[in-house]
Amino acid sequence: MDIEKLNGCIELLKKQMGDSLLATSIVAMSDAQAIADWNSKPGASAIFVEVTNFLNESLKKGYPALGKYYLLDLQEDKMLIFLPLGEYQWGIAVDTTKAKLGLILNVILPEIIPAFEDALSG
Repeated sequence: MDIEKLNGCIELLKKQMGDSLLATSIVAMSDAQAIADWNSKPGASAIFVEVTNFLNESLKKGYPALGKYYLLDLQEDKMLIFLPLGEYQWGIAVDTTKAKLGLILNVILPEIIPAFEDALSG
């Protein structure tokens, strides 16, 4: 894992998302500790790791495993995007009044996922 590249991933995301990005954190799934983050809230990483673990276990009961990302649409115009990748997860909090879902799904995620994978592999 390359911490400098992970921080670069966060900078890339901040640049692409602008003021629609509320917070982001890259965490280890084993202990929910943040490796790289921006504007994240204490304790959020642990909750989000629990959610991903719950989904992974639940899906084993007859569904395919999680893919490269999943989204949670929240009240108060917020969305959470999670990129689970093996032993790590990247969580992204978004203000949906300032973000375009099509842009996130078709432009931003396809650019940041390979950068995330690259940072974890080297």
